[in-house]
Amino acid sequence: MTVPIAANVRSLTLALAAAFLVASLGAGYWTIFASGELARDPFNPRLIAASRGPRGAIVDRNGAVLVESQKSADGFVRSYKDPSLAQVTGYASLRFGLAGIEAAYADSLVGQDPADPASIWRARYLGERTPAGSVVLGIDERVQRAAAEALGRRRGAIVALDPRSGAMLASVSVPSYDANQVVDPARQQDAFERLNVAPDRPLLNRATQGLYPPGSTFKAVTAAAALESGFDPTQKIRVDDPFQPDRSWGDYFVRSASRSHGDFDMADGLRLSENIYFAKVGLQVGPEKLAEYARRFGVAAAPRCDLPAERGQLSEDGSLARPTLLADTSYGQGQLLVSPLQMALVYAAIANGGVMPTPHYGTEVRDAAGRVVRAVAPGPAGQVISPSTARTLTDYLVGAVAGPGAFASGARVPGLNVAGKTGTAETRPGEAPHGWFVGFAPAEAPAVVVSVIVENAAEGGLVAAPLGAQVIRAALGK
Repeated sequence: MTVPIAANVRSLTLALAAAFLVASLGAGYWTIFASGELARDPFNPRLIAASRGPRGAIVDRNGAVLVESQKSADGFVRSYKDPSLAQVTGYASLRFGLAGIEAAYADSLVGQDPADPASIWRARYLGERTPAGSVVLGIDERVQRAAAEALGRRRGAIVALDPRSGAMLASVSVPSYDANQVVDPARQQDAFERLNVAPDRPLLNRATQGLYPPGSTFKAVTAAAALESGFDPTQKIRVDDPFQPDRSWGDYFVRSASRSHGDFDMADGLRLSENIYFAKVGLQVGPEKLAEYARRFGVAAAPRCDLPAERGQLSEDGSLARPTLLADTSYGQGQLLVSPLQMALVYAAIANGGVMPTPHYGTEVRDAAGRVVRAVAPGPAGQVISPSTARTLTDYLVGAVAGPGAFASGARVPGLNVAGKTGTAETRPGEAPHGWFVGFAPAEAPAVVVSVIVENAAEGGLVAAPLGAQVIRAALGK
């Protein structure tokens, strides 16, 4: 049977129309809905091709050049000035793509910032490239240097941020690497291969992506949950070591951190970092309320940040229903995992009247003439606790640094009221604990929050607290 020509033409027309419709929908999706994702892709060929020319500079808040393009025999190559910022500034490699700020602000660094659509249109459709300007970071070179010197060669991280705005003032991750080797055509292949297989993972930004149990620094979250649940912080709770509420806990006991016996109120519990006190408080607060406040503070969610930030965990299944897990979590152990950035944000919320800021490394994008094209100001993440709860916690955290017998006394800075908490976080059996300090200053008008983690520090938080004090002094000019 012969098919009429008209039917063939109709079928072909419908097939072509359907194909055109599918192609149009695909083009529309990638152009309208996924264009931002494509622009940020570190292997975007348009951005890599643009990298053959001079990219814009990356500078600190005071205009000090951190990264710039230099003319070479192969065109232009990036020059990275501060190895302590390697995981922050990243790299721009024709072979390995983009990382760090080089990736996060890739369009801006080739003169095509999203806030300037005309420059994007001219570059894409007319081939006219706008001269690249610069990306300004919140990083303060002086504070960064103090943080890098404080941490030295110890494995870990230090974060310093402004609790009012969320701008990052310093960000150190050790071990680090030399990004100049990754962009050097003669050395990049060998350098990148070595970095990828290194057991201590120098490419990892431990400040935002390292995950650790928070230890006693988490007691501030338990305290906040208790205060907002109507718990009386002046109530005396008996501490006898070891603690076990009933025989159903089997061979599980909570051990005292302070090795003290007696009656503790909340101020005592924070000052002497008493595990048994906070285990008892957590059991009174209950699993649902503690989990609620942990999530309010961002635990188990990835912080919204312009550089990749890792999501931690409250527990393996997100629940604290098992009493022994609830007790452990209440003093910062259990199955908790957090990043140094996340703990900085917890204490930033306390410092900022209960409002958690949104962290950001970039603060401005400028054009080649130095004019501001775009201000990076993401605004607060939200109200986490009440201002009165924040004030009460601040008072207790000042006592945790300055009070008699305070575990965080190493963070004292003459002439300043520092609010903070140390932590000694147990890790794998047979390994030394991690040492933490998280705090802010001046307590009456906080301008800096510092979060310190020192991996496998034999003396735990006693090692971290003085490092935090060094960074606070630098940030406040003391």
